[in-house]
Parts: sequence; structure tokens; C-alpha cells
Amino acid sequence: MDELFGPFGEMRRLRRMMRGCRGMYGMGVPEDTREPLTDIVDEGEDLVALMELPGVNKDDIKVSTTADTLKVRVERKEEKEESDEDYFYRERRYGGYYRAISLPSEVFPDKVKASYKNGVLEVRMKKKVKTEEGKAIKVE
Repeated sequence: MDELFGPFGEMRRLRRMMRGCRGMYGMGVPEDTREPLTDIVDEGEDLVALMELPGVNKDDIKVSTTADTLKVRVERKEEKEESDEDYFYRERRYGGYYRAISLPSEVFPDKVKASYKNGVLEVRMKKKVKTEEGKAIKVE
């Protein structure tokens, strides 16, 4: 009874509602999609995003960037089938990862490099150098 009406039950209902909203806002993210653990590191001229994507094939990873946003999507499909004279067994599983991150500084979208090794995706982005906001000029 506490599972349905206690504080944790309320949190589960809220989480389900929030998952459903993803599709309402046109993001097209399946309900069983998770956000991968991510670190963003500022290395001077580069921003580096490190994402944990365990058990993912490199070919299933889609990375896209704009000047201020990094998006990573992974769709996983797994099918298993066994059969014998007496039985037939088929299992399908779908899921994946999706993350859209607002970057702390603007980057050049055409200078992004991504690599994947040992379950960790590394996205290296070249930062745009910001010019000074304004400068007083003396009229001669």
C-alpha cells in the first residue's frame, strides 16, 4: 500500500509523467531511454565530453552538435531466438541513451571529433574564442 501512496510512489508517478512528456514536446525519445553519465571538461582550447555508454556498438552512436549544444543518441535493439522440437522462444529488447547538453561556451560544430573506447565516448570540441564585449575608442 505504501508503494502506491507513499512518498516514493508519488516520485515514481511523477517520473512516469515526466517520461511521457518527452514525446509530447517532439523530442521523439522512447520512454525506456536513459541519460548516460557525462562529464564536461574544459581543457583550454577544447571542451571534452566523456560519456559512459557500456555495452554499446560504435556504429549505434549518433553525435551531433550546434555552436552551443551537444546531442548524443544511441538506439539499441536486441533480438534473441531459440527453437527446438518442443519449444520456440523469442525475446526482443529495445532501449538506448539520449542526452542533449547545453555547452558552457560556444564551439565550432565542424571541428568536433568523437572516439569510443572501453564503453566511454569522448567528444572533443574546439572552443570559439570570445572577443571583448566592447572597447572605448578615443576620437581624434
